[in-house]
Amino acid sequence: MMMPNSNLLSIGIVGAGTAGLASAIALARLGHAVTVFEKHPSLSPLGAGLLIQPQGVAALDALGVGAAFHAASVPVTRLLGTCHRNWTLVDIPYDEHEARGVSRAALAQVLLEAALALGVRIRYGCPVETVTVEGERATVHAPCAAGFDLVVMADGAASTLPAQVGLSVASTVYQWGALWAMFDVADWDGQALLEQRYETTRKMFGLMPTARVDGKLRLSMFWSLPCADYAAWQARPIEEWKDELRALWPQAAPVIDQIERHDQFALATYRHARARRLAGGPVCVIGDAAHSMSPQLGLGSTLAVQDALALANAVRLHGAAAGAAAYSKARLCAVRNYQMLSKALTPCFQADGNGLWRDLMFAAGLKLPGVQRLMYRSIAAPARAVKKQIPPDAVEALRRD
Repeated sequence: MMMPNSNLLSIGIVGAGTAGLASAIALARLGHAVTVFEKHPSLSPLGAGLLIQPQGVAALDALGVGAAFHAASVPVTRLLGTCHRNWTLVDIPYDEHEARGVSRAALAQVLLEAALALGVRIRYGCPVETVTVEGERATVHAPCAAGFDLVVMADGAASTLPAQVGLSVASTVYQWGALWAMFDVADWDGQALLEQRYETTRKMFGLMPTARVDGKLRLSMFWSLPCADYAAWQARPIEEWKDELRALWPQAAPVIDQIERHDQFALATYRHARARRLAGGPVCVIGDAAHSMSPQLGLGSTLAVQDALALANAVRLHGAAAGAAAYSKARLCAVRNYQMLSKALTPCFQADGNGLWRDLMFAAGLKLPGVQRLMYRSIAAPARAVKKQIPPDAVEALRRD
């Protein structure tokens, strides 16, 4: 439902990913006229499953898409990581609030339908080359260029626009990426378990519940790989690699047995983008375009939806440019802290090392009182941070007639 507003704005959003569509929904619910510029001819997101942390589930509910999201996703009640020594290194039970697994395509469809229902205009096949500022307005330069009261850059980790307008430095690519694919299994013990197996810091094999399809559980599979080694992996005999997978995780046979070809997998790469600030005048940046990071925390989509809610609340209270500045002040420190934590954890799971120090430190740490709770709060339930970044009145405003 739209909120009556005597100071309606024209808002342009660059990118129709999670951050772009979430911000389109949040701003359109406040009555603003929203146009989204998407470079691709249609919405067909690539990628395997996404983990939506509990605060991300709450943010999607506040956005007004909770029911549709729950129907498209599956529960994840525990995150468990075990090394080849059979030591538990990571154990995060989602006892208080459930996390959810969802495919990128399913989440995109949920957000797209909600945006279109609110009257958001989607301009497909419209790549944005530059954004310029003229006084209190900003112009999106694209095949279908236009001026707006506020422009939101939400075009992902590889975006060059934030650096062009001085909001950030150019993003850098991490040396390690991950192979991914999805497989359907009829019988699987970990119905709601996101599980990972490690051997040294070079090998990480993950399986995450992502959807239910025709009575089967769809699992997203991930395998860490240096980006520079992708061609060598493609040239490697597939059966040889499957033997390596079986040796690390024999119980994953229902998935491994379905691997037949290299082209069943795609390589995901990760970037680190550090914003100097999240806004400048009538221009702001959200989601991965603002704070992309390694995938160790599983927070990318969660932070994107939180960004969208925080931005909408700030614009509601302060208008376009002042609202963008207030959003930057509210969110910058928090997202930088997550980036630092994610970057610090990356060598523990994706690096060229034997990993013994990691195994000893993490396994011993779990035996210390309070450590498991700290793990949970660091990625799943930072209650104070959520309330500070997304005040309750922002949620109420979005839900109000």
